[in-house]
Amino acid sequence: MQVGAASLRMALLFMIAFSAGCATVRNPALDRARDVYDKARQDPAIVRNAGVALDKAGQALEAAERLWANERDVAEVEHLAYITEKRVEIARITAQRRLAADEIQQTRSSRPQSSD
Repeated sequence: MQVGAASLRMALLFMIAFSAGCATVRNPALDRARDVYDKARQDPAIVRNAGVALDKAGQALEAAERLWANERDVAEVEHLAYITEKRVEIARITAQRRLAADEIQQTRSSRPQSSD
């Protein structure tokens, strides 16, 4: 029985070591950029009013994910994650500006015209 317990321990240790080696290594900057981008994609105002800017953010995120999957280049992935976050911010501000411009236009068109 002693041999069986030792074999069981060795098998368990092997499984733990193997699963640790296969665990996905995460990059916090990439995770944060992905979260920021996903939230922006769920905002209808951003999607409707700043689609091009949001697409550019998505392209930067895809490049970061591809680089992380293939090369694990931490510095370059963090740089691309930063670019993603900034492009999402640009998309958010673009959407806000377009919404404000639409409100101004609606306000101007709903005012009665003065007869000067």
